[in-house]
Amino acid sequence: MKSNINRELIYAIARHSNWQKKSMERTLRSEGVYATTRSWANFIRLFLLSVGASFTIAGIIFFFAYNWDEMHKFLKLGILEFLLLATTATALFTKLHKTIKNVLLTASAVLVGVLFAVFGQIYQTGANAFDFFFGWTYCVVLWVLVANFQPLWFIFLALVNTTFVLYTQQVATHWTFEIVLDVLFLLNAVAVIIWEILAAKGRVQEQHRWFPRVVGLVAIVVITISMISLLFTGLKQGYGLAYLLGFSVYGAAVWYGHRVRDLFYLSAIPFSAISVGTAVIVRMGENVPEFIMLLATLFVMGSITLLVQYLGKLNRQWHGKY
Repeated sequence: MKSNINRELIYAIARHSNWQKKSMERTLRSEGVYATTRSWANFIRLFLLSVGASFTIAGIIFFFAYNWDEMHKFLKLGILEFLLLATTATALFTKLHKTIKNVLLTASAVLVGVLFAVFGQIYQTGANAFDFFFGWTYCVVLWVLVANFQPLWFIFLALVNTTFVLYTQQVATHWTFEIVLDVLFLLNAVAVIIWEILAAKGRVQEQHRWFPRVVGLVAIVVITISMISLLFTGLKQGYGLAYLLGFSVYGAAVWYGHRVRDLFYLSAIPFSAISVGTAVIVRMGENVPEFIMLLATLFVMGSITLLVQYLGKLNRQWHGKY
């Protein structure tokens, strides 16, 4: 049965009792809050496995690039199809550890893209880059859903973003830059929301929070660029949607960060607001650039100082002196 003891509960007990620090540290390690020797060993094993798979795929790509002229087209496709089938079959029909199977499925998903690229180079299909990434994306959907593996989800989300960007560049060329950024923000923000909901229900491992933080950071950067761009291009070009989305996510993310006690949202969102505020100052004072640059610099320095002090105070309130 999973223990409900977490870092905050242990710190709260320590602050209101004479619990010795060494005893508290043993409890933190026994409850899995602090990494143990076994945890580090598992991390190193997974890291080396992932690096090995990445270098293997890179080696396959460079092998074809170096020997392209000397290889018959059927040999090129045959090698890739054999590797793809062998990797997928090993992941599906062996009794290996689940993590190893997921890494193999991730490698298979990447090999699908390599196979499509080689096929396109051999037969010169003339397809747009959008068609290539779109085909790659929908061909790996099933593996992504079955594996439920965060690195594979991250690759899939990167493919979705790339496909959409290429679509706007090669098909929907009438879309404005700001609208493209707004849709990218929605794609990534929805992915973070879904992850947080699944984490709250215990469907994903909540202690591995790199996925929502990386994707959330991408979403925040995208909407920040969109809001700043609208300041200099005019609201009519982007319809002001970025500000509606930005202010909505600001409030929701800050509320959620306080609710779950996650400093990531409480630091990334204010930095975005500081960036937008700085852009507003620069935009309002274009006629007096020297004074505005000084004012913007003072604004950035002062706001970041206050933010760091606030986050430090908040962290001490949540976790005490430990």
